[in-house]
Amino acid sequence: MKKIAKNIGLIALATALVACNDDDNKKVEVETAPPAPPIAKTYLRVLHASADAPLVNVKVNNSIVVEGADYAVGSTFFELDAKSYNIAVDAILPSESATVIGPVDLDLMGNTQYSVVALGSVAQATLEPLVISRSVAELASGNVRLQVLHGAPDVPQVDVYVTPPDVALSNENPLLSNVAYKTYSDALDVPVGDYQVRITLTGQKDVVYDSGTLALGEGTDLLVVAVPNTKTGTSPVMLLAQGKESTNVIADKNAPSHVRAIHAVADAPAVNLVVDDTITALTDVPFKAVSDYLPLSPTSHNFKVEPSAAVGTYVVDADVTLDKSVHYSVFVAGQLADNSQAAWPVVDMPRRVATEAKVRIFHAAPNAPQVDLYVTSDNDISDDTAAFSNVPFKAETGYVSLKPGTYYVTATVAGTKDAAIGPVMLTFEGGKIYSAAAVESVGGGLPLSLITMDDF
Repeated sequence: MKKIAKNIGLIALATALVACNDDDNKKVEVETAPPAPPIAKTYLRVLHASADAPLVNVKVNNSIVVEGADYAVGSTFFELDAKSYNIAVDAILPSESATVIGPVDLDLMGNTQYSVVALGSVAQATLEPLVISRSVAELASGNVRLQVLHGAPDVPQVDVYVTPPDVALSNENPLLSNVAYKTYSDALDVPVGDYQVRITLTGQKDVVYDSGTLALGEGTDLLVVAVPNTKTGTSPVMLLAQGKESTNVIADKNAPSHVRAIHAVADAPAVNLVVDDTITALTDVPFKAVSDYLPLSPTSHNFKVEPSAAVGTYVVDADVTLDKSVHYSVFVAGQLADNSQAAWPVVDMPRRVATEAKVRIFHAAPNAPQVDLYVTSDNDISDDTAAFSNVPFKAETGYVSLKPGTYYVTATVAGTKDAAIGPVMLTFEGGKIYSAAAVESVGGGLPLSLITMDDF
Protein backbone atom coordinates (compact mmCIF):
# COMPACT_ATOMS: atom_id res chain seq x y z
CA MET A 1 0.00 0.00 0.00
CA LYS A 2 2.82 2.41 0.87
CA LYS A 3 4.52 1.68 -2.48
CA ILE A 4 1.30 2.37 -4.39
CA ALA A 5 0.76 5.62 -2.52
CA LYS A 6 4.32 6.69 -3.27
CA ASN A 7 3.91 6.08 -7.00
CA ILE A 8 0.62 7.99 -7.05
CA GLY A 9 2.39 10.88 -5.37
CA LEU A 10 5.14 10.97 -8.04
CA ILE A 11 2.58 10.93 -10.83
CA ALA A 12 0.70 13.80 -9.24
CA LEU A 13 3.90 15.84 -8.92
CA ALA A 14 4.77 15.30 -12.58
CA THR A 15 1.23 16.26 -13.61
CA ALA A 16 1.45 19.45 -11.60
CA LEU A 17 4.75 20.42 -13.22
CA VAL A 18 3.35 19.89 -16.71
CA ALA A 19 0.27 21.91 -15.84
CA CYS A 20 2.48 24.71 -14.50
CA ASN A 21 4.49 24.80 -17.75
CA ASP A 22 1.31 24.83 -19.78
CA ASP A 23 -0.03 27.70 -17.72
CA ASP A 24 3.13 29.77 -18.24
CA ASN A 25 3.25 28.85 -21.96
CA LYS A 26 6.93 27.84 -21.64
CA LYS A 27 9.07 25.00 -23.07
CA VAL A 28 11.69 22.99 -21.33
CA GLU A 29 15.08 23.67 -23.04
CA VAL A 30 17.84 21.06 -23.05
CA GLU A 31 21.35 22.48 -23.04
CA THR A 32 23.71 21.11 -25.77
CA ALA A 33 27.52 21.08 -25.80
CA PRO A 34 29.21 23.79 -27.94
CA PRO A 35 30.59 22.59 -31.30
CA ALA A 36 34.17 21.29 -31.24
CA PRO A 37 36.73 23.80 -32.55
CA PRO A 38 38.01 23.03 -36.07
CA ILE A 39 41.10 20.86 -36.22
CA ALA A 40 44.16 22.99 -37.04
CA LYS A 41 45.83 22.14 -40.35
CA THR A 42 49.52 21.90 -41.19
CA TYR A 43 51.24 21.66 -44.58
CA LEU A 44 54.19 19.45 -45.57
CA ARG A 45 56.22 19.05 -48.77
CA VAL A 46 59.50 17.34 -49.66
CA LEU A 47 62.35 18.02 -52.11
CA HIS A 48 65.05 15.63 -53.39
CA ALA A 49 68.20 17.79 -53.52
CA SER A 50 71.00 15.21 -53.13
CA ALA A 51 72.83 14.91 -56.45
CA ASP A 52 74.27 11.40 -55.97
CA ALA A 53 71.29 9.81 -54.20
CA PRO A 54 68.99 7.30 -55.93
CA LEU A 55 65.27 7.65 -56.44
CA VAL A 56 63.45 7.79 -53.11
CA ASN A 57 60.10 7.06 -51.49
CA VAL A 58 58.88 9.41 -48.77
CA LYS A 59 56.78 7.85 -46.01
CA VAL A 60 54.52 9.55 -43.47
CA ASN A 61 53.38 7.26 -40.64
CA ASN A 62 54.75 4.36 -42.70
CA SER A 63 52.55 5.15 -45.72
CA ILE A 64 54.22 6.19 -48.98
CA VAL A 65 53.16 9.72 -49.90
CA VAL A 66 55.83 10.39 -52.57
CA GLU A 67 56.95 7.46 -54.72
CA GLY A 68 60.05 7.21 -56.91
CA ALA A 69 61.16 10.85 -56.63
CA ASP A 70 64.29 11.57 -58.65
CA TYR A 71 66.92 14.21 -57.99
CA ALA A 72 65.59 17.75 -58.47
CA VAL A 73 61.99 16.59 -58.00
CA GLY A 74 59.73 17.93 -55.24
CA SER A 75 56.17 17.39 -54.08
CA THR A 76 53.34 19.86 -53.62
CA PHE A 77 52.11 20.59 -50.08
CA PHE A 78 50.15 17.87 -48.28
CA GLU A 79 47.41 19.16 -45.96
CA LEU A 80 47.53 17.29 -42.65
CA ASP A 81 46.02 17.58 -39.18
CA ALA A 82 48.39 19.38 -36.84
CA LYS A 83 49.99 16.68 -34.68
CA SER A 84 53.11 14.50 -34.49
CA TYR A 85 54.09 12.44 -37.56
CA ASN A 86 56.73 9.82 -38.22
CA ILE A 87 58.62 10.67 -41.42
CA ALA A 88 61.19 8.58 -43.29
CA VAL A 89 62.93 8.62 -46.67
CA ASP A 90 63.73 5.27 -48.30
CA ALA A 91 66.34 4.95 -51.04
CA ILE A 92 65.26 2.74 -53.93
CA LEU A 93 68.20 0.41 -54.52
CA PRO A 94 68.52 -2.01 -57.47
CA SER A 95 67.26 -5.01 -55.50
CA GLU A 96 65.75 -3.52 -52.34
CA SER A 97 65.00 -0.30 -50.50
CA ALA A 98 66.71 1.11 -47.42
CA THR A 99 65.81 3.92 -45.06
CA VAL A 100 68.39 6.67 -45.48
CA ILE A 101 66.71 9.54 -43.60
CA GLY A 102 64.82 8.97 -40.37
CA PRO A 103 62.48 7.64 -39.27
CA VAL A 104 62.05 10.82 -37.26
CA ASP A 105 59.07 12.15 -35.31
CA LEU A 106 58.12 15.70 -36.21
CA ASP A 107 55.58 17.77 -34.28
CA LEU A 108 53.81 19.68 -37.04
CA MET A 109 52.07 22.80 -35.78
CA GLY A 110 48.87 24.30 -37.14
CA ASN A 111 48.87 27.11 -39.68
CA THR A 112 52.49 26.27 -40.59
CA GLN A 113 54.20 25.18 -43.80
CA TYR A 114 57.07 22.69 -43.59
CA SER A 115 59.58 21.96 -46.36
CA VAL A 116 61.71 18.85 -45.81
CA VAL A 117 64.76 19.02 -48.10
CA ALA A 118 67.07 16.01 -48.55
CA LEU A 119 70.59 17.49 -48.76
CA GLY A 120 74.16 16.26 -48.84
CA SER A 121 75.99 13.38 -50.46
CA VAL A 122 75.52 9.63 -50.19
CA ALA A 123 79.14 8.96 -51.15
CA GLN A 124 80.41 11.33 -48.47
CA ALA A 125 77.90 10.01 -45.87
CA THR A 126 76.46 13.50 -45.38
CA LEU A 127 72.89 12.87 -46.53
CA GLU A 128 70.45 14.51 -44.11
CA PRO A 129 67.07 16.26 -43.93
CA LEU A 130 66.77 20.01 -43.52
CA VAL A 131 63.38 21.14 -42.19
CA ILE A 132 62.31 24.68 -43.05
CA SER A 133 59.15 25.98 -41.37
CA ARG A 134 57.21 29.19 -41.82
CA SER A 135 53.78 30.44 -40.81
CA VAL A 136 51.04 30.41 -43.40
CA ALA A 137 50.65 34.05 -44.50
CA GLU A 138 48.56 35.66 -47.19
CA LEU A 139 50.50 37.01 -50.15
CA ALA A 140 49.59 40.63 -50.79
CA SER A 141 48.16 41.47 -54.18
CA GLY A 142 50.89 42.45 -56.65
CA ASN A 143 53.64 40.55 -54.83
CA VAL A 144 55.57 37.32 -55.25
CA ARG A 145 57.32 35.40 -52.48
CA LEU A 146 60.81 33.88 -52.57
CA GLN A 147 62.70 31.87 -49.98
CA VAL A 148 66.31 31.01 -50.84
CA LEU A 149 68.40 28.02 -49.64
CA HIS A 150 72.08 27.21 -50.26
CA GLY A 151 71.93 23.47 -50.89
CA ALA A 152 75.21 22.71 -52.70
CA PRO A 153 77.59 21.07 -50.19
CA ASP A 154 80.81 21.61 -52.18
CA VAL A 155 80.18 25.30 -52.92
CA PRO A 156 81.59 27.84 -50.41
CA GLN A 157 79.79 30.87 -49.02
CA VAL A 158 78.09 33.01 -51.64
CA ASP A 159 76.33 36.33 -52.23
CA VAL A 160 72.94 36.28 -53.95
CA TYR A 161 71.77 39.16 -56.14
CA VAL A 162 68.14 39.51 -57.24
CA THR A 163 67.79 42.45 -59.61
CA PRO A 164 65.85 43.60 -62.66
CA PRO A 165 67.31 41.97 -65.79
CA ASP A 166 70.72 43.03 -67.04
CA VAL A 167 71.49 45.46 -64.21
CA ALA A 168 75.27 45.74 -63.74
CA LEU A 169 76.38 44.32 -60.39
CA SER A 170 79.24 46.77 -59.92
CA ASN A 171 77.13 49.18 -57.87
CA GLU A 172 74.59 46.68 -56.53
CA ASN A 173 74.45 45.24 -53.03
CA PRO A 174 73.51 41.56 -52.69
CA LEU A 175 70.05 40.70 -51.46
CA LEU A 176 71.67 37.99 -49.32
CA SER A 177 75.29 38.09 -48.19
CA ASN A 178 77.74 35.44 -47.03
CA VAL A 179 75.25 32.60 -47.41
CA ALA A 180 76.72 29.29 -46.22
CA TYR A 181 75.67 25.75 -47.10
CA LYS A 182 72.35 24.81 -45.42
CA THR A 183 71.60 28.49 -44.72
CA TYR A 184 68.24 29.82 -45.87
CA SER A 185 66.54 33.20 -45.94
CA ASP A 186 63.23 34.33 -44.53
CA ALA A 187 60.31 34.46 -46.93
CA LEU A 188 60.91 37.57 -49.04
CA ASP A 189 57.96 39.38 -50.62
CA VAL A 190 58.80 41.45 -53.71
CA PRO A 191 56.67 43.04 -56.44
CA VAL A 192 55.54 41.07 -59.48
CA GLY A 193 57.90 41.52 -62.42
CA ASP A 194 60.97 40.30 -64.31
CA TYR A 195 64.01 39.43 -62.23
CA GLN A 196 67.50 38.01 -62.64
CA VAL A 197 69.19 35.86 -60.00
CA ARG A 198 72.97 35.93 -59.94
CA ILE A 199 75.32 34.21 -57.52
CA THR A 200 78.91 35.16 -56.75
CA LEU A 201 81.43 33.92 -54.25
CA THR A 202 81.22 36.06 -51.12
CA GLY A 203 82.71 39.52 -51.58
CA GLN A 204 83.28 39.06 -55.31
CA LYS A 205 81.46 40.35 -58.39
CA ASP A 206 82.39 37.53 -60.78
CA VAL A 207 79.16 35.64 -61.48
CA VAL A 208 79.27 31.86 -61.00
CA TYR A 209 75.56 31.37 -61.74
CA ASP A 210 73.15 33.49 -63.81
CA SER A 211 69.47 32.62 -64.16
CA GLY A 212 68.80 34.98 -67.03
CA THR A 213 65.42 36.73 -67.04
CA LEU A 214 62.74 35.15 -64.83
CA ALA A 215 59.16 36.36 -65.22
CA LEU A 216 57.50 36.09 -61.79
CA GLY A 217 53.73 36.44 -62.03
CA GLU A 218 50.96 37.16 -59.55
CA GLY A 219 50.78 34.62 -56.73
CA THR A 220 54.21 33.06 -57.32
CA ASP A 221 55.53 31.50 -54.12
CA LEU A 222 58.85 29.69 -54.53
CA LEU A 223 61.42 27.87 -52.44
CA VAL A 224 64.56 28.45 -54.52
CA VAL A 225 67.41 26.02 -53.79
CA ALA A 226 70.94 26.16 -55.23
CA VAL A 227 71.98 22.52 -55.78
CA PRO A 228 74.90 20.74 -57.48
CA ASN A 229 74.79 21.20 -61.25
CA THR A 230 74.17 17.92 -63.10
CA LYS A 231 73.45 19.67 -66.39
CA THR A 232 75.95 21.22 -68.82
CA GLY A 233 78.07 24.33 -68.40
CA THR A 234 80.71 25.53 -65.99
CA SER A 235 78.49 26.77 -63.15
CA PRO A 236 78.83 24.66 -60.00
CA VAL A 237 75.11 25.04 -59.28
CA MET A 238 71.68 25.07 -60.85
CA LEU A 239 68.50 26.30 -59.18
CA LEU A 240 65.45 24.30 -58.17
CA ALA A 241 62.30 26.42 -57.96
CA GLN A 242 59.72 24.54 -55.89
CA GLY A 243 56.30 26.14 -56.26
CA LYS A 244 52.69 25.35 -55.47
CA GLU A 245 52.22 22.95 -58.38
CA SER A 246 55.64 21.80 -59.58
CA THR A 247 59.42 21.98 -59.20
CA ASN A 248 61.43 23.39 -62.10
CA VAL A 249 65.15 23.26 -62.86
CA ILE A 250 66.66 26.62 -63.83
CA ALA A 251 70.03 26.04 -65.49
CA ASP A 252 72.62 28.75 -65.89
CA LYS A 253 71.64 30.99 -68.80
CA ASN A 254 74.98 30.32 -70.50
CA ALA A 255 74.69 26.53 -70.28
CA PRO A 256 75.25 25.07 -73.77
CA SER A 257 74.10 21.82 -75.27
CA HIS A 258 76.70 19.04 -75.19
CA VAL A 259 77.00 16.68 -78.16
CA ARG A 260 79.26 13.72 -78.76
CA ALA A 261 79.51 11.73 -81.98
CA ILE A 262 79.82 7.94 -82.38
CA HIS A 263 80.97 6.36 -85.66
CA ALA A 264 78.89 3.16 -85.87
CA VAL A 265 78.86 2.52 -89.66
CA ALA A 266 80.90 -0.64 -90.08
CA ASP A 267 81.45 -0.32 -93.84
CA ALA A 268 82.42 3.37 -93.75
CA PRO A 269 85.99 4.74 -93.76
CA ALA A 270 87.34 7.38 -91.39
CA VAL A 271 85.16 10.50 -91.50
CA ASN A 272 85.02 14.19 -90.64
CA LEU A 273 82.13 15.85 -88.79
CA VAL A 274 81.15 19.30 -90.11
CA VAL A 275 78.79 21.48 -88.07
CA ASP A 276 76.77 24.26 -89.71
CA ASP A 277 79.01 24.11 -92.81
CA THR A 278 81.65 26.19 -91.04
CA ILE A 279 83.12 24.08 -88.23
CA THR A 280 85.03 20.88 -88.90
CA ALA A 281 84.49 19.63 -85.39
CA LEU A 282 86.09 16.19 -85.79
CA THR A 283 88.56 14.84 -88.32
CA ASP A 284 89.68 11.35 -89.32
CA VAL A 285 87.22 9.62 -86.99
CA PRO A 286 87.52 5.83 -87.43
CA PHE A 287 84.78 3.22 -87.07
CA LYS A 288 83.85 2.62 -83.39
CA ALA A 289 85.36 5.94 -82.25
CA VAL A 290 83.54 8.10 -79.67
CA SER A 291 84.26 11.82 -79.41
CA ASP A 292 84.35 13.99 -76.33
CA TYR A 293 81.31 16.16 -75.71
CA LEU A 294 81.28 19.29 -77.87
CA PRO A 295 79.63 22.44 -76.46
CA LEU A 296 77.11 23.89 -78.93
CA SER A 297 74.49 26.61 -78.66
CA PRO A 298 71.02 25.32 -77.77
CA THR A 299 69.35 25.68 -81.15
CA SER A 300 69.05 23.79 -84.43
CA HIS A 301 72.34 22.73 -86.02
CA ASN A 302 73.24 21.05 -89.27
CA PHE A 303 75.53 18.03 -89.05
CA LYS A 304 77.34 16.68 -92.11
CA VAL A 305 79.55 13.62 -92.24
CA GLU A 306 82.12 13.30 -95.03
CA PRO A 307 84.76 10.65 -95.68
CA SER A 308 88.12 12.12 -94.70
CA ALA A 309 89.48 11.06 -98.09
CA ALA A 310 86.59 12.70 -99.99
CA VAL A 311 86.00 16.12 -98.45
CA GLY A 312 82.71 17.67 -99.60
CA THR A 313 81.11 14.31 -100.35
CA TYR A 314 78.52 14.12 -97.61
CA VAL A 315 77.23 10.73 -96.58
CA VAL A 316 75.07 12.24 -93.78
CA ASP A 317 73.31 15.62 -93.90
CA ALA A 318 70.96 16.12 -90.94
CA ASP A 319 69.45 18.93 -88.90
CA VAL A 320 69.26 18.30 -85.14
CA THR A 321 67.54 20.59 -82.63
CA LEU A 322 69.38 20.79 -79.31
CA ASP A 323 67.85 21.86 -76.01
CA LYS A 324 69.65 24.00 -73.46
CA SER A 325 71.79 22.21 -70.87
CA VAL A 326 71.09 18.73 -72.30
CA HIS A 327 73.69 16.07 -73.16
CA TYR A 328 73.32 14.19 -76.46
CA SER A 329 74.98 11.25 -78.17
CA VAL A 330 74.61 11.34 -81.96
CA PHE A 331 75.29 7.98 -83.57
CA VAL A 332 76.05 7.75 -87.26
CA ALA A 333 74.44 4.36 -87.84
CA GLY A 334 73.38 2.21 -90.81
CA GLN A 335 75.49 1.17 -93.78
CA LEU A 336 76.94 2.70 -96.93
CA ALA A 337 76.13 -0.39 -99.00
CA ASP A 338 72.44 0.49 -99.19
CA ASN A 339 72.79 4.21 -98.43
CA SER A 340 70.96 3.78 -95.10
CA GLN A 341 73.48 5.63 -92.97
CA ALA A 342 71.87 8.39 -90.91
CA ALA A 343 72.18 10.41 -87.71
CA TRP A 344 70.58 8.85 -84.65
CA PRO A 345 70.47 11.36 -81.75
CA VAL A 346 69.71 10.18 -78.21
CA VAL A 347 69.57 12.07 -74.90
CA ASP A 348 72.17 11.23 -72.25
CA MET A 349 71.65 11.54 -68.49
CA PRO A 350 75.11 11.76 -66.91
CA ARG A 351 74.08 12.05 -63.24
CA ARG A 352 75.91 9.38 -61.30
CA VAL A 353 74.29 7.63 -58.31
CA ALA A 354 76.53 6.45 -55.47
CA THR A 355 74.51 3.34 -54.65
CA GLU A 356 74.22 1.84 -58.13
CA ALA A 357 75.84 1.31 -61.50
CA LYS A 358 73.85 2.64 -64.44
CA VAL A 359 74.05 0.48 -67.58
CA ARG A 360 72.74 1.33 -71.07
CA ILE A 361 72.95 -0.77 -74.26
CA PHE A 362 72.25 0.33 -77.86
CA HIS A 363 71.44 -1.81 -80.93
CA ALA A 364 73.45 -0.18 -83.74
CA ALA A 365 73.98 -3.15 -86.07
CA PRO A 366 71.75 -2.73 -89.15
CA ASN A 367 72.08 -6.30 -90.46
CA ALA A 368 71.47 -7.95 -87.11
CA PRO A 369 67.92 -9.07 -86.35
CA GLN A 370 66.08 -8.12 -83.21
CA VAL A 371 68.00 -9.26 -80.15
CA ASP A 372 67.38 -10.35 -76.58
CA LEU A 373 69.70 -8.99 -73.92
CA TYR A 374 70.66 -10.90 -70.78
CA VAL A 375 72.39 -9.50 -67.69
CA THR A 376 73.15 -12.44 -65.41
CA SER A 377 75.29 -13.48 -62.47
CA ASP A 378 77.00 -16.30 -64.43
CA ASN A 379 77.72 -17.20 -68.04
CA ASP A 380 74.90 -19.74 -68.39
CA ILE A 381 71.68 -18.18 -69.67
CA SER A 382 69.87 -21.44 -70.40
CA ASP A 383 67.43 -20.99 -67.50
CA ASP A 384 67.36 -17.18 -67.49
CA THR A 385 64.81 -14.75 -68.85
CA ALA A 386 66.02 -11.90 -71.05
CA ALA A 387 66.23 -8.54 -69.32
CA PHE A 388 65.19 -6.96 -72.66
CA SER A 389 63.41 -8.76 -75.48
CA ASN A 390 63.05 -8.09 -79.20
CA VAL A 391 65.31 -5.02 -79.24
CA PRO A 392 65.39 -3.71 -82.85
CA PHE A 393 68.02 -1.73 -84.74
CA LYS A 394 68.24 1.87 -83.46
CA ALA A 395 66.68 1.05 -80.10
CA GLU A 396 68.15 1.14 -76.61
CA THR A 397 67.53 -0.19 -73.14
CA GLY A 398 67.56 3.15 -71.33
CA TYR A 399 69.54 3.38 -68.11
CA VAL A 400 69.29 0.23 -66.01
CA SER A 401 70.26 0.40 -62.33
CA LEU A 402 72.37 -2.52 -61.12
CA LYS A 403 73.80 -3.38 -57.76
CA PRO A 404 77.59 -2.95 -57.96
CA GLY A 405 79.27 -6.26 -58.79
CA THR A 406 80.30 -8.61 -61.58
CA TYR A 407 77.81 -9.59 -64.29
CA TYR A 408 77.71 -11.39 -67.63
CA VAL A 409 76.13 -9.57 -70.58
CA THR A 410 74.87 -11.68 -73.48
CA ALA A 411 73.04 -10.71 -76.67
CA THR A 412 71.18 -13.39 -78.60
CA VAL A 413 69.01 -13.48 -81.69
CA ALA A 414 65.51 -12.75 -80.36
CA GLY A 415 63.70 -15.84 -79.16
CA THR A 416 66.82 -18.01 -79.07
CA LYS A 417 69.64 -18.75 -76.66
CA ASP A 418 72.27 -18.46 -79.41
CA ALA A 419 74.79 -15.83 -78.33
CA ALA A 420 75.62 -13.14 -80.88
CA ILE A 421 77.69 -11.22 -78.33
CA GLY A 422 79.20 -12.71 -75.20
CA PRO A 423 78.73 -13.81 -72.60
CA VAL A 424 81.02 -10.90 -71.64
CA MET A 425 82.06 -10.64 -68.00
CA LEU A 426 81.89 -7.04 -66.77
CA THR A 427 82.44 -5.48 -63.37
CA PHE A 428 80.22 -2.51 -62.58
CA GLU A 429 81.05 -0.04 -59.80
CA GLY A 430 78.65 2.14 -57.86
CA GLY A 431 78.58 5.77 -58.90
CA LYS A 432 79.52 5.00 -62.50
CA ILE A 433 77.77 4.86 -65.88
CA TYR A 434 78.42 2.20 -68.51
CA SER A 435 77.16 2.56 -72.09
CA ALA A 436 77.74 0.11 -74.94
CA ALA A 437 76.55 -0.17 -78.54
CA ALA A 438 76.30 -3.45 -80.44
CA VAL A 439 77.81 -2.98 -83.92
CA GLU A 440 78.95 -5.18 -86.80
CA SER A 441 82.46 -6.21 -87.69
CA VAL A 442 84.73 -3.91 -89.70
CA GLY A 443 83.32 -3.82 -93.24
CA GLY A 444 79.89 -5.03 -92.08
CA GLY A 445 78.30 -8.31 -91.04
CA LEU A 446 78.87 -10.76 -88.23
CA PRO A 447 80.28 -11.33 -85.69
CA LEU A 448 78.92 -8.46 -83.63
CA SER A 449 81.11 -6.46 -81.30
CA LEU A 450 80.73 -3.58 -78.82
CA ILE A 451 81.54 0.10 -78.75
CA THR A 452 82.08 0.94 -75.08
CA MET A 453 81.56 4.44 -73.66
CA ASP A 454 81.48 6.48 -70.47
CA ASP A 455 83.07 4.70 -67.50
CA PHE A 456 84.10 1.49 -69.31
